[in-house]
Amino acid sequence: MKLLFPGKLRDGNSAIADHDFRPFSSTVCEEIQMAFVNEVVSDADIAKYNLPFKPGSGRYWTRDKERDCYLWGGIIENFARDYEPEGRFWLSIRETLLDVSLNVLNDSRVAKNNPPALVWEEVSHIQPSDLGGLDIKEVMSVLKEALMMFGRDGENGQGSSGSVVIFRF
Repeated sequence: MKLLFPGKLRDGNSAIADHDFRPFSSTVCEEIQMAFVNEVVSDADIAKYNLPFKPGSGRYWTRDKERDCYLWGGIIENFARDYEPEGRFWLSIRETLLDVSLNVLNDSRVAKNNPPALVWEEVSHIQPSDLGGLDIKEVMSVLKEALMMFGRDGENGQGSSGSVVIFRF
């Protein structure tokens, strides 16, 4: 997924961006790549991070290689018991592994939306409770960024699935 931000000069000095453009003129856009990507976990990464995946299993994760952060898990639904769906994820930030559960709005309530929406209601559980010394704002920011790319299934992400990801926390 690529984002374009108008009005920012390529040298990064946004303070003078508005002074160099005449009104109604075209604006130079800087292309910025999102850091998180959905990819198949390599056998080397399964061993390196001690992930509970069988080598060669073709499991996906959402990873920011530059910051060495990753997210894996998914949405758990139990139609037989009529439970509300829940997001269950493991998020690694700066070598701290967090177990995160989130409430998600049931798809049947948003099925009429076009494009379909995935609504994350709230974070219901994080362990360790002290976040391993991480700042809560940083954790929430990285979590939202990773979930945005994760999309519905962690394979296609928001950009290619056509769905919209909404956070209410």
